[in-house]
Amino acid sequence: MNIKYVFWDSDNTLVDTALHHWNKHFNVLQNGYGIVLDDIYKTRVYENNGGQNWDWMSAEIGLCEDKQVYLDKIDAWYLDNAAQIELRPGVAYALNSFKEHKIPQAVVSNGRRRSVMAALRAKNLDGYFEFILCKEDYEGRKPDPTPYLTAMRKMEKVKKTSINPKDCLVIEDDPLGVQAGNAAGMRTLHRKLHEEQSTSSHADFVAYAENDFRDILTKEFLRL
Repeated sequence: MNIKYVFWDSDNTLVDTALHHWNKHFNVLQNGYGIVLDDIYKTRVYENNGGQNWDWMSAEIGLCEDKQVYLDKIDAWYLDNAAQIELRPGVAYALNSFKEHKIPQAVVSNGRRRSVMAALRAKNLDGYFEFILCKEDYEGRKPDPTPYLTAMRKMEKVKKTSINPKDCLVIEDDPLGVQAGNAAGMRTLHRKLHEEQSTSSHADFVAYAENDFRDILTKEFLRL
């Protein structure tokens, strides 16, 4: 399959950040506000960005803090502990293989720039990408296709060429991100975060285990 451009999600696709995002809220809430965050909220924390988590925590569990102050505190914890974040298995192989094949890569994340860049820089990944788009860089939020359409237009400017969406591969852990890539007319690979995670009906390819992920990339996109 002729893929000329790759657009990566960041959190839990490139870097395994789900636990790290949970820990930043857990530690800041407990140490700063005396609030113990129950494990029942783990999925909710993962599915929301920092601002959305502040919204429901303020309304439901007694967080009394200015929004920006709270975001600054969780960002500080996240940055201070970013070395703990790990690459997802197979990502180094994928990044280097696309680079060797001269396939331009970019990041398209729903996350805030401070936390996205902290993780990518901690693992020395930012140099692989033509650019990195975060929630501050576009209107809308996945599953809206706008993030990926914005990325495609930016790649056109960077490479000074027109791009067919079918020449683009989106790699996402979140079914909503897969849906966004599909709605933008791009090929999609659902790299599931957990083996039991439901498979997106919008995915052209699906993998969880590292071997399956590498096999799809090698057989479908990295053939000379």
